Parts: sequence; C-alpha cells; structure tokens
Amino acid sequence: LSFPSSDVDSTITNMNSDLKNICSWCCKNSLLINADKTKFLLIGVPQRLRHLNPTISINVLGKRIDPVPVAKDLGVLVDQSLTYNEHISKTVSNCMHKLIQINRIKHLLDTKTLKLLINSVVFSKLYYCSTIWSNTSKYNLKKLQLVQNFSARIILGLKKFDHISEGLKSLNWLSVKDSLYVKDAIMVFKCINNLVPDYLKGKFVSRSTIHCRNTRSVSDNNLQIPKYRLA
Repeated sequence: LSFPSSDVDSTITNMNSDLKNICSWCCKNSLLINADKTKFLLIGVPQRLRHLNPTISINVLGKRIDPVPVAKDLGVLVDQSLTYNEHISKTVSNCMHKLIQINRIKHLLDTKTLKLLINSVVFSKLYYCSTIWSNTSKYNLKKLQLVQNFSARIILGLKKFDHISEGLKSLNWLSVKDSLYVKDAIMVFKCINNLVPDYLKGKFVSRSTIHCRNTRSVSDNNLQIPKYRLA
C-alpha cells in the first residue's frame, strides 16, 4: 500500500481489514498463515518515517506485528529507505568467506578452473537480483568492487598491494559499476522489445504513444520519462 504519512491511521485500518479477509479465505481453503513469520515493513524517506507514530502495528490472527527495519524477500534484504546497506553487507561477507576458502586451495587449480569456480560460486551471489539494488550508494559499490578485486588477485596470483586495473583488463572484466549498468540496459532492452512479462514491459511507455509531435531534439522512439521528486 502507498499512502501519505497523514493517512497512516486509515491505511492501517484498511490493511487490517484486508488481512482479516485473507486469513478467512485461507481458512476456508485449508491453508495456514504463520503469523510468527509475517513481516511488516514501512518504506519511505527517513524524514517521513521519523514523523510516523512509533507504536504503529498491524494484526494477523490476533497477533500484533510491529514494523521491522529489514525484511528478506527471495534472498534480497529490503530496508526501510531502500538503501540496501544490509543486503550489500551480507552479500560481501558471504562472497569474501567463499573467496578465502578458494584462496587456500588456489595452488591446486589452474587459471581456467579458478575463473569457473569464482564465476559460479562468488559472482552468481554478488550480482544476484542486481536490477533491484543497482541504485545503491557509491560506498556500497566500492565494497562490491573490492570483492571483484580480490577475485582477480586470486586468479592472477597478484599480491595485496599490486595494481589491479591491468589485471581486470587482462581478464576482460568490467568494473562492478559498469556491469550493473550493462545488466540494467539489457533489462530495458528486453522490456522495450517485448521479451519480458507484461508487468515489466508495461512500465515503459514510448513518446509516440502519448503525442504525435515530432521535434528535432526528441525522437518518437524515445521513452517517456515520468515526473519524479527524488533521484
């Protein structure tokens, strides 16, 4: 549900009513809702969240559910302000743990096997659901870049203080920032060319569907950028 902070009381009332109907439907269809595993997350800019009542909560099967700062959904940790700090920290920790284990046995493996192992075990975790969190802060991107740098050092046998730029080029690896940009660009390309489900491609609207005016600076094939207040 999306709501202004001034309508929080009515929104919670409506939400509790919807949850009651959902629980009733589940009971009639022999399904079980686990209230202990139900999470309630309020998402917004920090300035707005600070003005909300700290005692706000919802009810599920008579159990009070208080807001949580972070909730996990399909392996992605979503926080209240969509900074994804928790998700990046957890991801970096897991990747570094795996890299340390690989580093201990790197002398037993050739370069090709090391690249295959790191791609399958580390990078698959590093870029998981990157379309969701790719707008995270530069600080978080730097932490992810350190993971990639460590991976390159293991494969190439570089020491801690050796320059890594040439090493990344020799492996034909894009930086983390560029890799995220490419993955987002591929997703947009698929959305524009009807290669994704309707709920994704429907979020992109071309200028030609809004007006027929042709200007020198704007092409009809360009996307319509919606108005927004925050970057």
